[in-house]
Amino acid sequence: VGAALSRKAKLISSQLEERRGEKTIQEMKQFVARLPHMLATKKSLATHTTIAEMIKEVTDTDQFMDFLDCQQEMMLCVDTDKVQPYIEDCIAHKEPLVKVLRLICMQSATNSGLKPKVLDYYKREIVQAYGFHHLLTLINLEKAGLLKVQERQRVYPVVRKLLRLTVEDGSEVAPTDVSYVHSVYAPLSARLAQHLARAGGWRGLADVLPLLPGPSFEETQTIPGQPTRRGSIDSKHSTASDTGSKVILVFFLGGCTFAEISALRFLSQQPDSNVEFLIATTKLINGNSFIESLMEPLPQV
Repeated sequence: VGAALSRKAKLISSQLEERRGEKTIQEMKQFVARLPHMLATKKSLATHTTIAEMIKEVTDTDQFMDFLDCQQEMMLCVDTDKVQPYIEDCIAHKEPLVKVLRLICMQSATNSGLKPKVLDYYKREIVQAYGFHHLLTLINLEKAGLLKVQERQRVYPVVRKLLRLTVEDGSEVAPTDVSYVHSVYAPLSARLAQHLARAGGWRGLADVLPLLPGPSFEETQTIPGQPTRRGSIDSKHSTASDTGSKVILVFFLGGCTFAEISALRFLSQQPDSNVEFLIATTKLINGNSFIESLMEPLPQV
């Protein structure tokens, strides 16, 4: 972000400096016509710079880095079958319950459930630290399958390996993979869309799809007069079928995150991409809002 803002600032400065040179009347008219846009861009840059500074103040804290490290270790399947010391510390310090539940649900997802003694330990600690009135929340998480006893088949490690859901050496400054949106983890939805956009479609995922929850099928529709791909140089005179590009509608039932949207945008913006993703969703969510939708605390007496 810092590098992008710096480049934009240099561009605006160079454009504003044009007024100092000798110009003809026609050139001055053109500069004056562009001036409102340049000033608006300069104001927008100042706003984005302030936002970036505020975000950096949070991301540079030890609290944020410890939270991120714990999540990344889980996605890398590091000690996911044990009680996490960081989660214990969060409960002991009475961190927001939604934060604790997010981590426990993530551990359950990456470990195909929790060992009975680990799950019981977490439940007991939450009830003792936050109150019995959160029992209904725990029941809701279990009904949704986010908290469960460990299954025999470990699904996530297999899916992680086959779909390359984690990339540890990715660059966030000059990213080459969608895993940059979570520093390490590539959203499963983005990986599935990435494979769907390839020539073979999902036929190469015959071993993976049965491991994922819910049914799956692939059907390609050919629609006469397909819309043009936005942003293409010759979009005014050519259609998607003429240029060989494809339009894929990705519809999220229940909600999607901004990270998933960023990942799909990244895929469509690659130089070798011939796909435009149209994204539709019933709701925009994040980790907190998703867990909060399942929290129904009973009123304290």
